[in-house]
Amino acid sequence: MKKLLAMMCIAASLTVNAKDNKEMHVYLCFGQSNMEGNAKIEDVDRENIDARYKMMAAVDFPKMGRKMGKIYPAVPPLCRENTGLTPVDYFGRTMVENLPENVSICVINVAIGGCDIKAFMKDSIAAYCTKCPDWMVGMLKEYDNNPYKRLVDMAKIAQKQGGVIKGILLHQGETNTGQEEWLGMVKSVYDDLMKDLNLNPDNVPLLAGEVVNSDRGGTCAAHNPIVNRLPEVIKNSYAISSSGCPENFDQLHFTAEGYRMLGRRYAVKMLELQGIKAKDLSNPRANNLVSPVMHMMNFYFDRAQNKMVFDNTKARLRSATFNVFAPNAQKVEFSSQFTDGLQPMVKNSNGIWSITLNAPKSDIYPYNFVVDGVSISDPANMNVFPNENFKASLFEVPDNEMLYTVRDVPHGRVTYMNYKSEELGVYRPLIVYTPAEYEQNPDKKYPVFYLVSGTTDTEETWFKVGRFNTILDNLIADGKAVPMIVVLPYGNMLHGTPNPATMEAVAMYEQFARVMTGEIMPFVEQNFRTLNDRENRAIAGFSRGGGQSQFTAFSNPDKFANMASYSAYLIPEAMDKCFANLMTPEAMQKNFKVLWYGVGKDDFLYQNVKTHRDYFDAKGIKYQYKETEGGHTWMNARDYLAETLQLFFK
Repeated sequence: MKKLLAMMCIAASLTVNAKDNKEMHVYLCFGQSNMEGNAKIEDVDRENIDARYKMMAAVDFPKMGRKMGKIYPAVPPLCRENTGLTPVDYFGRTMVENLPENVSICVINVAIGGCDIKAFMKDSIAAYCTKCPDWMVGMLKEYDNNPYKRLVDMAKIAQKQGGVIKGILLHQGETNTGQEEWLGMVKSVYDDLMKDLNLNPDNVPLLAGEVVNSDRGGTCAAHNPIVNRLPEVIKNSYAISSSGCPENFDQLHFTAEGYRMLGRRYAVKMLELQGIKAKDLSNPRANNLVSPVMHMMNFYFDRAQNKMVFDNTKARLRSATFNVFAPNAQKVEFSSQFTDGLQPMVKNSNGIWSITLNAPKSDIYPYNFVVDGVSISDPANMNVFPNENFKASLFEVPDNEMLYTVRDVPHGRVTYMNYKSEELGVYRPLIVYTPAEYEQNPDKKYPVFYLVSGTTDTEETWFKVGRFNTILDNLIADGKAVPMIVVLPYGNMLHGTPNPATMEAVAMYEQFARVMTGEIMPFVEQNFRTLNDRENRAIAGFSRGGGQSQFTAFSNPDKFANMASYSAYLIPEAMDKCFANLMTPEAMQKNFKVLWYGVGKDDFLYQNVKTHRDYFDAKGIKYQYKETEGGHTWMNARDYLAETLQLFFK
């Protein structure tokens, strides 16, 4: 019995000792503005903080009642009284979530916004303080002009209270971007900390976070390859990726969510080094690759006030970052209609290639990546360019004044359909737009505009790239266009596309005209309420579609009184052979209310269009003409469409 009681006492003693065996793990944190915290602290950041997560104040916090050298619950701010959210906040939270209950975490954060790494070097700090910018003077003064010493002094206090320094967190480099010597400077600081605090480098890892990443358009992202080389000079050091962490508008600092993500990554690595696998912290949405990343600026120039003003409701696009994940690629380039030639992209530590470009003027531009010589669309962008040959994505530079922007106006309906083509022996796709008022006016009939796709384009291209429906919605709402039905046929006749500068193209044009008048028009007129006279029909197209539209209209003046050609032409030989009786001023004026041509000055078809116009001019045929800057682009096609929509059926 006595033996049993003794054993129970020993067991009870062991239990008590286990409960009392509490540990305080201390982490030293230093750096510049992203370490001190730049994002606004939100309510969620002050809630549900485990009591085991502590902070030691490295300065006095008068308003919060915190005293330098004292330990408090780790409620932000953690650096100084007026600093914001920092990666340290969610580093500590994540640590205590994954460590045994007898372990507490205490962080000591000494950071100065905008500081050089020299601010933490024992031999450089005195000289640095005499030359620092005026706005930094007050921050340095809070650390008695020696932030390194303050960090060491606080660490020694923690050690005296039984704290064990388990690691060091660094986030600094923006001020030293691109400086190779930064590596040696960081090593100097680390070595001094090991010596002054009597630490074993094998037991105290240094975790250095990347600055705002290239995949988020980081202004200083060029420093990240240097950060990733830190293990070359400090054996027990590790780079923490910032890939995908959201950035602030300045592209120098992270958002609150960015700090949370980065802080968790610091913790996951520190736990891994301690042999602990962190709980699943993945956020599928946060980890998804974003492309393009839109960098908006809330400042704009107010002409009335003659100055730059801030307005959240008038944010404009300043730049954009394009990303593609290709970890095994040797070379990735960017191609678009707003850049000259192929632009080199840079690869980050996660295998993501990026490029950040200034925003071009407001419009919608196609772009693609060239991965080791192979052109691909942007896998992370849902806005695709429908085309038979090339695979591109769409980049929209927003502007509420542009007609392609969806506005708060009545919107028409776009319907995907199929019709049976006896001519081609297949079912063919067709897209039909009906104006917003169509359903509310069951007895009303509408004019019809047939809008034809270009070479290698599909019937969707005028919808997804041309945004014809949005442009027309806005013009109708403004009273600038007549409510109309718009039909988008697929212009590929399935027998190849002959060179339009040769007579071989005539057979393709003739077949398209037969399909249009014999199959598409009857199908549309049977299924929709249409006005079926020539004055209430129009036809137009871009590139090949422009040639098809001209040939169809000139072949059927009894069916079409309105024709527009966007960057397209017919050769004089085809005109003479097929439309000799029509090619007089009197006949053309009698048959066509709208006869319109448009082309860009740099369009590769510019000279062909000029030859077509010269043919008309020589015969005295009148037509409307618009010449724009740029080339054979959908930016110009949308411009031409918007203008001609305002001419039809009036």
